[in-house]
Amino acid sequence: MTTKWVLVVAALACIGVAGVRAECPSSSAISPCTCREEMPGRTMECSSVTNSGQLLNAFSTDMPDSEFQFFQIVKLEGRCTLEKIPANVFGTTTFMFVWFGQTDIESVDAAAFTGNEGAILELTIADANKLTAYPFESVGSLTSIYKLEITYTLIDTLTHVGPAPNLTQVTVSNGQVSTIESGAVADLPRLSRLDLHDNPLTALPDGSLSASTSEPWVVYLDGCQISDISPGAFSGSLPAGVFLNGNQMTDIPEATFRPLLENLQTQDAAGALTHYIDLSNNPLECGCGVQWITQDPALQPYLKNAVCTNGDVNGVNVADLPDDFFASC
Repeated sequence: MTTKWVLVVAALACIGVAGVRAECPSSSAISPCTCREEMPGRTMECSSVTNSGQLLNAFSTDMPDSEFQFFQIVKLEGRCTLEKIPANVFGTTTFMFVWFGQTDIESVDAAAFTGNEGAILELTIADANKLTAYPFESVGSLTSIYKLEITYTLIDTLTHVGPAPNLTQVTVSNGQVSTIESGAVADLPRLSRLDLHDNPLTALPDGSLSASTSEPWVVYLDGCQISDISPGAFSGSLPAGVFLNGNQMTDIPEATFRPLLENLQTQDAAGALTHYIDLSNNPLECGCGVQWITQDPALQPYLKNAVCTNGDVNGVNVADLPDDFFASC
């Protein structure tokens, strides 16, 4: 059983126990937040807060039981005008699953979740379209977190994600990320999924996707604008799958892709979880640069949907190009 599932099972067990003994604070003490007790756990709903002061005030009260399962801001209509997540936002109250959705958050303090270091399992900040940066380094203090999801923001750089020992899933998608800091996810020993889809990434330079995970990890880069991947972009623990569909790749450079394909072949032969490299919907201009893959049938199963878009070979899969196509190479 993987670490992630051990954590989930343990969390559900805790929820079951907490659900029996949990007690909500009085409505007046936590207004405009509300509390409800239900299976699978106790939820603090704060969609009606209008600013960070109200949120801090709600958590300044003495809670009869400070261990909650769920915190959420999820408005059914409109947006929550919460402008920031300040330091120690929850005071002495702890949560396992934290969701900020549809807010006007512009900043998150590096100490926002002080006091919740060992409690938070999942942290989601969704549809925060005014958020320009996130203190990713601070994630390293969250020792139990296994899922981090930040979507639809103005964040332009994925900086170093702190060495959270149990973090397996990192999603920073549907945003404005155009730069990945070298070694951004290199200190996540349990990383299994990195999702950066639908960001304006144009290139992956050396070190941008280096990893040291013990898990078979997959990276989702679909719907970006990537046209260049450095041979040193991937290093350390090579991925078990790379989804590049809907990008701007015009070539399949051997120096970049052969190590990835050979790793997939080796891992597959060893019985490890293996996916493939997906190049669907890229404007590949087939020429001498793709000859290497046509000459290595053993690697071809790990390269999917690599279809030429140029000249007489328009619509032809790279693996199906005839030998005489390369006569002048």
